[in-house]
Amino acid sequence: MERWFNAIKKRTSVRRYTSDPTKEEFDALKELADYLGNDRARIVVKRKQGVFDPLIGKAISGTNTFAVMISSGGDDDDFSVGTIGEAFVLECTAMGLGTCWLGLSYNRSVVNSSVALKNNDERIRCVISIGHFSEIPAKERSRKIIYNLTGIEENAYKNLPEWQRCAVEAGRLAPSARNAQPWEFDILKDLIRVACISRNFGYGAIDCGIAMLHIELGAAHSGVYGSWKMRDHQPVFKAEIKK
Repeated sequence: MERWFNAIKKRTSVRRYTSDPTKEEFDALKELADYLGNDRARIVVKRKQGVFDPLIGKAISGTNTFAVMISSGGDDDDFSVGTIGEAFVLECTAMGLGTCWLGLSYNRSVVNSSVALKNNDERIRCVISIGHFSEIPAKERSRKIIYNLTGIEENAYKNLPEWQRCAVEAGRLAPSARNAQPWEFDILKDLIRVACISRNFGYGAIDCGIAMLHIELGAAHSGVYGSWKMRDHQPVFKAEIKK
Protein backbone atom coordinates (compact mmCIF):
# COMPACT_ATOMS: atom_id res chain seq x y z
CA MET A 1 0.00 0.00 0.00
CA GLU A 2 2.89 2.35 0.71
CA ARG A 3 4.28 1.63 -2.76
CA TRP A 4 0.98 2.74 -4.30
CA PHE A 5 0.68 5.73 -1.95
CA ASN A 6 4.10 6.96 -3.08
CA ALA A 7 2.99 6.58 -6.70
CA ILE A 8 0.01 8.93 -6.25
CA LYS A 9 2.03 12.13 -6.69
CA LYS A 10 4.13 10.61 -9.50
CA ARG A 11 1.15 9.45 -11.56
CA THR A 12 0.15 11.61 -14.49
CA SER A 13 -1.90 11.00 -17.62
CA VAL A 14 0.34 10.02 -20.56
CA ARG A 15 -0.94 10.12 -24.14
CA ARG A 16 2.31 9.97 -26.10
CA TYR A 17 4.50 6.92 -25.60
CA THR A 18 7.86 5.79 -26.94
CA SER A 19 7.20 2.04 -26.86
CA ASP A 20 5.02 -0.76 -25.52
CA PRO A 21 5.91 -2.52 -22.26
CA THR A 22 8.49 -5.27 -22.68
CA LYS A 23 7.39 -8.92 -22.74
CA GLU A 24 8.47 -9.30 -19.11
CA GLU A 25 6.50 -6.20 -18.12
CA PHE A 26 3.51 -7.33 -20.16
CA ASP A 27 3.48 -10.72 -18.41
CA ALA A 28 3.77 -8.99 -15.02
CA LEU A 29 0.83 -6.72 -15.89
CA LYS A 30 -1.31 -9.73 -16.81
CA GLU A 31 -0.51 -11.34 -13.45
CA LEU A 32 -1.35 -8.08 -11.69
CA ALA A 33 -4.68 -7.87 -13.52
CA ASP A 34 -5.59 -11.41 -12.44
CA TYR A 35 -4.62 -10.61 -8.84
CA LEU A 36 -6.73 -7.44 -8.64
CA GLY A 37 -9.93 -8.83 -10.16
CA ASN A 38 -12.92 -9.64 -7.97
CA ASP A 39 -16.58 -10.63 -8.31
CA ARG A 40 -17.57 -7.04 -9.17
CA ALA A 41 -14.94 -6.05 -11.71
CA ARG A 42 -11.96 -7.45 -13.56
CA ILE A 43 -9.10 -6.32 -15.76
CA VAL A 44 -7.88 -7.85 -19.03
CA VAL A 45 -4.50 -6.77 -20.44
CA LYS A 46 -4.10 -6.89 -24.21
CA ARG A 47 -1.84 -5.71 -27.03
CA LYS A 48 -3.35 -5.10 -30.45
CA GLN A 49 -2.64 -2.76 -33.33
CA GLY A 50 -5.25 -0.17 -34.19
CA VAL A 51 -6.69 0.10 -30.70
CA PHE A 52 -5.76 3.78 -30.48
CA ASP A 53 -6.54 4.85 -34.02
CA PRO A 54 -7.73 8.46 -33.58
CA LEU A 55 -11.49 8.17 -33.78
CA ILE A 56 -12.54 10.65 -31.13
CA GLY A 57 -10.95 12.90 -28.52
CA LYS A 58 -7.22 13.34 -28.00
CA ALA A 59 -5.26 10.59 -29.71
CA ILE A 60 -3.00 8.07 -27.99
CA SER A 61 0.25 7.30 -29.84
CA GLY A 62 3.32 5.11 -29.46
CA THR A 63 1.76 2.04 -27.82
CA ASN A 64 -0.67 -0.76 -28.62
CA THR A 65 -0.93 -2.08 -25.06
CA PHE A 66 -4.05 -1.53 -23.01
CA ALA A 67 -6.03 -2.77 -20.04
CA VAL A 68 -9.77 -3.30 -20.41
CA MET A 69 -11.90 -2.51 -17.35
CA ILE A 70 -14.91 -4.81 -17.13
CA SER A 71 -17.88 -4.44 -14.80
CA SER A 72 -19.90 -7.45 -13.64
CA GLY A 73 -23.04 -5.43 -14.30
CA GLY A 74 -24.35 -4.64 -10.81
CA ASP A 75 -25.58 -1.20 -9.76
CA ASP A 76 -22.53 -0.45 -7.60
CA ASP A 77 -19.88 -2.35 -9.58
CA ASP A 78 -18.44 0.80 -11.18
CA PHE A 79 -16.98 1.78 -7.79
CA SER A 80 -14.96 -1.44 -7.89
CA VAL A 81 -13.96 -0.76 -11.51
CA GLY A 82 -12.42 2.53 -10.36
CA THR A 83 -10.73 1.05 -7.29
CA ILE A 84 -9.01 -1.92 -8.90
CA GLY A 85 -8.27 0.07 -12.05
CA GLU A 86 -6.47 2.77 -10.07
CA ALA A 87 -4.54 0.11 -8.15
CA PHE A 88 -3.42 -1.18 -11.56
CA VAL A 89 -2.48 2.35 -12.67
CA LEU A 90 -0.46 3.08 -9.52
CA GLU A 91 1.44 -0.18 -9.84
CA CYS A 92 2.22 0.72 -13.46
CA THR A 93 3.51 4.08 -12.19
CA ALA A 94 5.69 2.32 -9.61
CA MET A 95 7.05 0.13 -12.43
CA GLY A 96 8.02 3.24 -14.41
CA LEU A 97 5.23 2.90 -16.99
CA GLY A 98 2.86 5.62 -18.15
CA THR A 99 -0.92 5.22 -18.27
CA CYS A 100 -4.08 7.08 -19.15
CA TRP A 101 -7.70 6.34 -18.23
CA LEU A 102 -9.81 6.47 -21.40
CA GLY A 103 -13.57 6.62 -21.75
CA LEU A 104 -13.75 7.44 -25.46
CA SER A 105 -10.32 7.76 -27.11
CA TYR A 106 -10.01 4.17 -28.31
CA ASN A 107 -11.35 1.97 -31.08
CA ARG A 108 -14.30 0.14 -29.54
CA SER A 109 -14.50 -2.48 -32.27
CA VAL A 110 -10.87 -3.47 -31.71
CA VAL A 111 -11.38 -3.69 -27.95
CA ASN A 112 -14.64 -5.61 -28.29
CA SER A 113 -12.99 -8.15 -30.56
CA SER A 114 -10.10 -8.58 -28.13
CA VAL A 115 -12.07 -9.49 -25.02
CA ALA A 116 -14.48 -12.35 -24.38
CA LEU A 117 -17.14 -11.38 -21.87
CA LYS A 118 -18.16 -14.11 -19.43
CA ASN A 119 -21.90 -13.47 -19.57
CA ASN A 120 -24.56 -11.05 -20.77
CA ASP A 121 -24.28 -8.92 -17.62
CA GLU A 122 -20.61 -8.02 -18.04
CA ARG A 123 -19.85 -4.64 -19.62
CA ILE A 124 -16.68 -3.02 -20.92
CA ARG A 125 -16.57 0.30 -19.08
CA CYS A 126 -13.29 1.92 -20.13
CA VAL A 127 -9.70 1.32 -21.20
CA ILE A 128 -6.29 2.21 -19.76
CA SER A 129 -3.42 2.82 -22.17
CA ILE A 130 0.01 1.60 -21.03
CA GLY A 131 3.56 2.19 -22.27
CA HIS A 132 6.98 3.72 -21.88
CA PHE A 133 7.39 7.47 -22.23
CA SER A 134 10.36 9.84 -22.30
CA GLU A 135 8.80 13.28 -22.00
CA ILE A 136 7.15 14.32 -18.75
CA PRO A 137 3.56 15.27 -19.67
CA ALA A 138 2.13 18.68 -18.96
CA LYS A 139 1.33 19.42 -15.34
CA GLU A 140 -1.84 17.82 -14.04
CA ARG A 141 -4.92 20.01 -13.87
CA SER A 142 -5.76 21.84 -10.66
CA ARG A 143 -7.91 20.21 -7.99
CA LYS A 144 -10.75 21.49 -5.83
CA ILE A 145 -9.74 23.16 -2.58
CA ILE A 146 -10.30 21.24 0.67
CA TYR A 147 -13.27 23.37 1.73
CA ASN A 148 -15.11 22.66 -1.51
CA LEU A 149 -14.49 18.94 -1.02
CA THR A 150 -15.44 18.72 2.66
CA GLY A 151 -17.35 21.87 3.64
CA ILE A 152 -14.96 22.16 6.61
CA GLU A 153 -13.34 25.50 7.45
CA GLU A 154 -9.53 25.65 7.55
CA ASN A 155 -9.11 25.76 11.33
CA ALA A 156 -11.54 22.89 11.90
CA TYR A 157 -9.85 20.89 9.17
CA LYS A 158 -6.46 21.28 10.87
CA ASN A 159 -7.95 19.74 14.02
CA LEU A 160 -9.06 16.56 12.28
CA PRO A 161 -7.07 13.39 13.01
CA GLU A 162 -3.96 13.09 10.87
CA TRP A 163 -5.26 9.98 9.09
CA GLN A 164 -8.40 11.77 7.91
CA ARG A 165 -6.43 14.74 6.58
CA CYS A 166 -3.97 12.44 4.80
CA ALA A 167 -6.84 10.42 3.36
CA VAL A 168 -8.67 13.52 2.10
CA GLU A 169 -5.53 14.99 0.56
CA ALA A 170 -4.76 11.71 -1.23
CA GLY A 171 -8.37 11.52 -2.41
CA ARG A 172 -8.14 15.09 -3.68
CA LEU A 173 -5.38 14.02 -6.11
CA ALA A 174 -7.47 11.29 -7.73
CA PRO A 175 -7.91 11.61 -11.51
CA SER A 176 -11.40 11.82 -12.99
CA ALA A 177 -13.05 12.09 -16.39
CA ARG A 178 -12.55 15.64 -17.70
CA ASN A 179 -11.12 16.49 -14.25
CA ALA A 180 -14.70 16.96 -13.05
CA GLN A 181 -13.92 15.58 -9.56
CA PRO A 182 -17.54 14.42 -9.10
CA TRP A 183 -17.29 13.81 -5.36
CA GLU A 184 -17.56 15.33 -1.92
CA PHE A 185 -15.96 13.87 1.22
CA ASP A 186 -18.14 13.83 4.33
CA ILE A 187 -15.99 13.54 7.48
CA LEU A 188 -17.45 11.95 10.60
CA LYS A 189 -15.89 10.23 13.61
CA ASP A 190 -13.88 7.27 12.26
CA LEU A 191 -15.68 7.62 8.91
CA ILE A 192 -15.18 9.18 5.49
CA ARG A 193 -18.10 9.04 3.06
CA VAL A 194 -17.54 9.58 -0.65
CA ALA A 195 -20.63 11.30 -2.02
CA CYS A 196 -20.96 10.89 -5.78
CA ILE A 197 -22.42 14.25 -6.83
CA SER A 198 -22.46 13.78 -10.61
CA ARG A 199 -22.83 10.99 -13.16
CA ASN A 200 -20.03 12.74 -15.09
CA PHE A 201 -21.01 11.42 -18.53
CA GLY A 202 -21.57 7.97 -17.05
CA TYR A 203 -18.19 7.70 -15.33
CA GLY A 204 -18.99 9.31 -11.97
CA ALA A 205 -19.02 6.08 -9.95
CA ILE A 206 -15.76 4.93 -11.57
CA ASP A 207 -14.19 8.29 -10.68
CA CYS A 208 -15.38 7.91 -7.08
CA GLY A 209 -13.93 4.40 -6.99
CA ILE A 210 -10.56 5.88 -7.93
CA ALA A 211 -10.87 8.40 -5.10
CA MET A 212 -11.83 5.57 -2.72
CA LEU A 213 -8.50 3.83 -3.30
CA HIS A 214 -6.59 7.08 -2.77
CA ILE A 215 -8.46 7.66 0.51
CA GLU A 216 -7.68 4.16 1.75
CA LEU A 217 -4.00 4.55 0.83
CA GLY A 218 -3.81 7.92 2.59
CA ALA A 219 -5.32 6.44 5.75
CA ALA A 220 -2.94 3.47 5.63
CA HIS A 221 0.02 5.83 5.22
CA SER A 222 -0.98 7.28 8.61
CA GLY A 223 -1.31 3.82 10.16
CA VAL A 224 -5.10 3.51 9.93
CA TYR A 225 -6.80 0.61 8.18
CA GLY A 226 -10.46 -0.07 7.59
CA SER A 227 -13.09 -1.27 5.16
CA TRP A 228 -15.66 0.09 2.73
CA LYS A 229 -19.41 -0.35 3.10
CA MET A 230 -22.17 0.84 0.80
CA ARG A 231 -24.87 3.00 2.39
CA ASP A 232 -27.65 4.17 0.09
CA HIS A 233 -25.38 3.46 -2.88
CA GLN A 234 -22.65 5.68 -1.46
CA PRO A 235 -19.31 4.24 -0.25
CA VAL A 236 -18.25 4.80 3.37
CA PHE A 237 -14.77 4.07 4.74
CA LYS A 238 -14.75 3.05 8.40
CA ALA A 239 -11.50 3.03 10.33
CA GLU A 240 -11.09 -0.24 12.21
CA ILE A 241 -7.40 -0.74 13.01
CA LYS A 242 -5.04 2.00 14.17
CA LYS A 243 -1.30 1.41 14.54
